[in-house]
Amino acid sequence: MSEDEIDYDAPTPPYRQIAAVIIDEIERGVLQPNRPIPSEATMIQRWGVARDTARRAVRYLRDEGYVYTVPQRGTFVSARPGDSA
Repeated sequence: MSEDEIDYDAPTPPYRQIAAVIIDEIERGVLQPNRPIPSEATMIQRWGVARDTARRAVRYLRDEGYVYTVPQRGTFVSARPGDSA
């Protein structure tokens, strides 16, 4: 199972699987603070999921403090503690 595949038989819901991949990319520095995360359209294409699943992943990431959303601009990686914005 690659990070671009959703395991629908896993106990973890698809939106959490997507969020876990994005969290891993943030922690590894692939996605940098104050830079955009993949758009919903990109998530839909990358993982083959419904728009609602992509939105739930973004909402989860925001609720957990990994990202922030700027209306009409997009969703960006939150600055890590100690980093300047």
